[in-house]
Amino acid sequence: MTAPADLPAPAGSPAPGARRERALAMVACLVGSAVVLFSASATWVSAQVQAGTGGQASAVAAPLPVKWSGESLAPAATALALLGLAATLAIIATRRVGRTLVGVLLAGAGVAIFLIVGGIALDPMAAVRGTDEVRALVPIGDPTILDLSRTVAPWLASFGGLVLAITGAVVVARAGTWPAMSGRYQARAAAPADAWDAIERGQDPT
Repeated sequence: MTAPADLPAPAGSPAPGARRERALAMVACLVGSAVVLFSASATWVSAQVQAGTGGQASAVAAPLPVKWSGESLAPAATALALLGLAATLAIIATRRVGRTLVGVLLAGAGVAIFLIVGGIALDPMAAVRGTDEVRALVPIGDPTILDLSRTVAPWLASFGGLVLAITGAVVVARAGTWPAMSGRYQARAAAPADAWDAIERGQDPT
């Protein structure tokens, strides 16, 4: 006996591949945002802060050890990562135009995280000097930053931003092919029979 051929999907029904792509994009949003948020809570930079005079090494106090997290050095990255988490739900809740806008915002947030965090990973000195920790230790004069060391955390956060940027670009490119939230949550459209029933009850159907 010949095996029956696969039946075609009903008209208007989204292809399984489209649902799979949408699910993968949502997972990528979660992963990218989680990596940025997790990395932001870790130590990025540690150093010795010493109060100097005119930027010279002569100090009036002994150097104090300070550690900076991503939340201190790059607070904007944390806010943008939260936008990535919100985009996870927006991908499934919106339709073509709205989803395209979500993709643009997501890509922009990812690029911003990548640039902000990447700059700090390459040269954290400027960001360190402008933190509240340094201003609290050296309210007057130029601080001297000694023995500065970096961790891998900012590079991980930068990778998370790259994931969000790529995911946003994919969302923009594929927005029109992915299904939206099920229509069973939408109000049922009025049928012609409903209007006739209203007339028979003496009600104005309009």
